Amino acid sequence: MSPRTLIPPDSTVVKAVDLVKDYGAFRAVDGLNFELKAGGVMGFLGPNGAGKSTTLRMLVDLIRPSRGELFLFGLNYRSHRQQILARIGCLIEKPDFYKYLSALQNLELLARASGVKEPRLRSLELMDFVGLNGRENDKVSSFSHGMRQRLGLAQCLLHDPDLVVLDEPGTGLDPQGLIDMREMILNLNREQGKTILLSSHHLSEVEAVATDLVVVDRGRCVVQGSAKALLSQSERQIRITVGRATEALTLLNAGPWAGGGRLNDRGELTMALGREEVPAAVQFLTQNGFEVYAIESRQKLEDYYMNLLNHHQTER
Repeated sequence: MSPRTLIPPDSTVVKAVDLVKDYGAFRAVDGLNFELKAGGVMGFLGPNGAGKSTTLRMLVDLIRPSRGELFLFGLNYRSHRQQILARIGCLIEKPDFYKYLSALQNLELLARASGVKEPRLRSLELMDFVGLNGRENDKVSSFSHGMRQRLGLAQCLLHDPDLVVLDEPGTGLDPQGLIDMREMILNLNREQGKTILLSSHHLSEVEAVATDLVVVDRGRCVVQGSAKALLSQSERQIRITVGRATEALTLLNAGPWAGGGRLNDRGELTMALGREEVPAAVQFLTQNGFEVYAIESRQKLEDYYMNLLNHHQTER
């Protein structure tokens, strides 16, 4: 799999315009707009029920929009469906295979159906790429869920697509598997020049690979932009190691920083603060009898994402 230039780097690979998807009276996607440029890795984020999977399924033509337009590679699905699909590879939800066949037999069948030249050679190449070498002749019925995810990635790459769409590719993977998936995504993007749209709840993994971010909530875009720009804003997340963190949070929320703090899943106090506010917040805590042990200024994706959604839900 040698490096290659697929499409002009300044071109738009994905463009969603006022995208809407209704299921009866329920609106899953509500006027969504976003763009992904060639060569980018877009982290497509949002809480459960935000419309992420629905959007990705529309993107790969598994379902049709109720309204709005989707353009891929500058082409409209309405008039260029086959041309577009030939350039997309996707891993959407749980990949499915013939369980009574071996992994290699499954890939070969799919490769032939996709018109791949030398299907056996291409299948073996991808088995090695996704870390399943040595398991080629094992039946899929013997594979763990994580191994099937790896095989699903191999499947979506069989026809060497320009755009790779991944919906929760880390599902079922152990910590080493997550690291391997991250390295594979980086290889696909940096070495093979593929454009990638990635939806995942593993925010640390998204942070490690994404060049761009889109955050959606209730079918609408909350924010979009370059990952670097969004994570280097002046307002940062300050993590404070403090005794009696729950009481400290209650005090802060009753004072001048009402609504600005939260406890993360490790029980640590985090606050969205400007740099100049940090000394005052620490002084406020110490003056009220709390022991402050450490302060860390950070703008990790997890903190940015949670703060963004909290603000958005408060404003609704």
